Amino acid sequence: MATLNEVCEYNRKNVNWDKFFSVVDTLGTTMNGQKDRFDKSDIIEMSLDAFSYGAIVYINAPGVDHTLVNLLDAQGQPTTQEMKFVSNLFYKEVVVERANKRQQNPGKKELRLSSQPFNLRLVNSMGQNTHTSLPSTYADFLLVADNNSIHVVKVSDLTPYLHFSGDGIEAQKVPPTIFQEVIGPTEILGRSPLTGFNYKQEKLKFQRDFLSKF
Repeated sequence: MATLNEVCEYNRKNVNWDKFFSVVDTLGTTMNGQKDRFDKSDIIEMSLDAFSYGAIVYINAPGVDHTLVNLLDAQGQPTTQEMKFVSNLFYKEVVVERANKRQQNPGKKELRLSSQPFNLRLVNSMGQNTHTSLPSTYADFLLVADNNSIHVVKVSDLTPYLHFSGDGIEAQKVPPTIFQEVIGPTEILGRSPLTGFNYKQEKLKFQRDFLSKF
């Protein structure tokens, strides 16, 4: 199996992360409704395929979103990774200077790496979970994106934090220190969201156009 460092470097070097975060910014909060979240996650996961130009392939299998086609194990099989997106997980805005109207100071915020443990849903079984461990087919690595960074962890390192319930499998109270940073805020230099584009509205237009053909 590939090492955590190898997977981190592979993702770092092979993805155009400026384009990835331009997609994140374009989607914004318009796709956070219950019916829209599946579309949002699909687009975000597919974007690694689109912006890695063949180095990462989106397969959308249960527990595996991507294969890293040029990072092979001892048996010649590509490394696998699952991907999750959580808006403000690793980096959070902190007020470093409060606004002062008298001095016409608008205030300042900066992004800081959080040290707070968090929960991550790894498998959503909709009340049908019978697993007492992660399925053997689950990915080797978990890639987690938030609005300002990408982090990766070896899935086996999540074992001590796994919690099993009828709704699925969750990693609870996970310390962020077990993750390795792939890309941080200072390395994302060219975020260019589409101006005036609303994915949800465009999807509705497409659906109406489709129905008008009948």
